[in-house]
Amino acid sequence: MRRVFLLIKEKLGVRWKDFARALDFDEPTIDVFSYKHRDPRDACMDMLEEWRQNKGRGATLNELKEALKNAGRMDVVDAIIEHEEEFKIKRPRGCAPRAAQMPRNPEQKRVFISYTVDPDTDPHRTPRQRDSHIALQRERVRALSDTLRHNGVDSVIDQYLEQNPPHIWTRWTEDEIHMADYVLMICTPNYLQCVTGRKDEEATSEYKVRFEGKVIYAKLADPKVHEKFLPVFFDEINRDNVPTVFQGGHFYGPIERNPRYGQDSFNQLFYKIVGSAPKEKLPPPVGNIPPGLVPVPRRT
Repeated sequence: MRRVFLLIKEKLGVRWKDFARALDFDEPTIDVFSYKHRDPRDACMDMLEEWRQNKGRGATLNELKEALKNAGRMDVVDAIIEHEEEFKIKRPRGCAPRAAQMPRNPEQKRVFISYTVDPDTDPHRTPRQRDSHIALQRERVRALSDTLRHNGVDSVIDQYLEQNPPHIWTRWTEDEIHMADYVLMICTPNYLQCVTGRKDEEATSEYKVRFEGKVIYAKLADPKVHEKFLPVFFDEINRDNVPTVFQGGHFYGPIERNPRYGQDSFNQLFYKIVGSAPKEKLPPPVGNIPPGLVPVPRRT
């Protein structure tokens, strides 16, 4: 059953409360789960474990599927049905579970990279130049995300889902921004226009980023989340390409085209994300005052 719980919590993300209500949890109890856990997936998992404990033998897979159906999440029901045989089969020793079902290490930082596929706004570019800019931007975003993952950060980008896209991209985007410990904003002229809503609303290109901008600015109503948004540059740092509300913060970059641990610009961003740094980079401990000194009387 635990593997089913892991699948459910990953699929539901921030939208677990309707499911909890369908399992007959009242609002005060749901609020307790939310208060205890910063990550909504952890809150969902805690709720499911309590449901199983309370129901005992009545905690069946059919009960879960019925509750998900009542909560309007047939997509999760379908995912359970798709993997139902796997849940019944005991895996051989040493065989790892599917990545989507693996529990997240609570010490592992989660990052979402927000960017525009086309970084530029120059209307005089040729189609070949535009295609070249897009290809390079995608390559650099992927390289940054891959390097973060290789170094222990759970970095998420849309490119990882292109072969198996979510049913609704905007819902996926909102969930990822909410669950991320940090959102890396790849600042470019086009990103600034899109994320701040200056881009023509009738345009179909970069719609996802314009939606991300609405989610980001809605979250800024809570001052506690301001620090999760980090302006990052691939090229020369240009304050003019940073949304005004973040211009007083620190800017990270320029990140190398092939980033790796050991490069100063990547290291600075990496240390911020993981909340750690090499000992030699930290200030020395405060020592004792040398002996033989006496207090100087204060003048009154």
